[in-house]
Amino acid sequence: MKQILRLIKKDYILFWGDKLVVSLTFIIPIILIAIWGAIFGNIDSGVAGLYLAFVNNSSSPVTSKIERVLDTTKAFILIKKYTDEKGNRVLFDTNTVKDFVRKGKSSAALVIPADAYTDTSLGIKLRFYYDPKNGMEMQMIQGMLQRTIMSQIPGIFMQSLQRQAMRTLGVDSGKAFNSEIALTVSKYYKIDPKLVLGSYPIDSNLPPEAEKNRNIFGNILQLEQIQLVGADISNPWATRSVGGWAIMFLMFTLTASSSSLFEEKKSGVVLRILVSPISRVHILWSKYLYNISLGFIQLTVLFVAGSLMYRIDIFSNFVNLLLVILAAASACTAFGMLLSAFSKTAAQANGWGTFLILAMSSIGGAWFPTSFMPGYIQTISKFTIVYWSMDGFLQVLWRQAGIESILPTLGILFGVAIVISSISVLQFKKGEVF
Repeated sequence: MKQILRLIKKDYILFWGDKLVVSLTFIIPIILIAIWGAIFGNIDSGVAGLYLAFVNNSSSPVTSKIERVLDTTKAFILIKKYTDEKGNRVLFDTNTVKDFVRKGKSSAALVIPADAYTDTSLGIKLRFYYDPKNGMEMQMIQGMLQRTIMSQIPGIFMQSLQRQAMRTLGVDSGKAFNSEIALTVSKYYKIDPKLVLGSYPIDSNLPPEAEKNRNIFGNILQLEQIQLVGADISNPWATRSVGGWAIMFLMFTLTASSSSLFEEKKSGVVLRILVSPISRVHILWSKYLYNISLGFIQLTVLFVAGSLMYRIDIFSNFVNLLLVILAAASACTAFGMLLSAFSKTAAQANGWGTFLILAMSSIGGAWFPTSFMPGYIQTISKFTIVYWSMDGFLQVLWRQAGIESILPTLGILFGVAIVISSISVLQFKKGEVF
């Protein structure tokens, strides 16, 4: 038994002596759990800070109340202005806000028309323009929008019915009719008669005793939903998702390929190559171009497979898709080379690569919408290759964007590739890897 305990002690000494293994066992999982916990905890506690373009064309006090409610709730951040071609901040109108959504600058827009609520209205009429680039996000926005409005303006529907009754039956008969209805509803459904009669002002909140009864007014809100982007796409779910899967697997492939430099050094291949009239620069360029071509081929094959299996339309905007693929492959290759440049062993490069790829995929939008994440994680996500690759794929496949629209995304991805590659070359020149 002593011999077994000594062997166990030996294994623990080796384990704690390997910082990479310790990190992969404890530190990295804790960090990933913290990231995922922040994301899912934010969803469970109610998503906040959802951006919503907004136009109010009505002068009704009711619609002004809706605007105030949406402006003050933590669920939404209303966008009421845009920057025009001259650089001026201008209030949205119906046409400009629809164009704002079509260009992908906002996932949704709420427009309150001029006739949203009138004396003859039986409810509130609203128009909801949306781009369902992520179905889960859009369901969340619609649900929270309806819930927010309905929880704050409870009396409109019943007051509208009462006004209609008085116009039809006359003031005295209408009041008698409404009172009888209120007493009947109160008797059988245990609802406060004041709530049925609309004694609570339209622009006030429900009192605590009436809060439980607000769901009876579910048909108060007439929300006309108009999809502006992706309506003709045969398989929206796959079109939105395939880019996220593809970029994650690409990063794993290129990280492993880049770390193969360690294996070549260990096997003596690098030394034999350096004996010939080939320099380290030649080796780096060959690895870099090989990995870019490999990444380009892998992404293209994955998108073609998605086209065959899920009817994703990749050919109507194929040239722009290839440009985004090339930019993403270049950035991912630079990421893999950076890991190899700063790691001491292949195991270390692959270990840190696994952690960073999972982290970037989870916060960059490959797994679930970035809008579900806390604000600080949304900010961090914009510094990841996954975020900008996903943005490029969505623009090309979902919005059928032209070259002018994708130029900023291409510039960011190629810029990341150039900066990271320059850092890697400087590190490689020290000769620590080969």
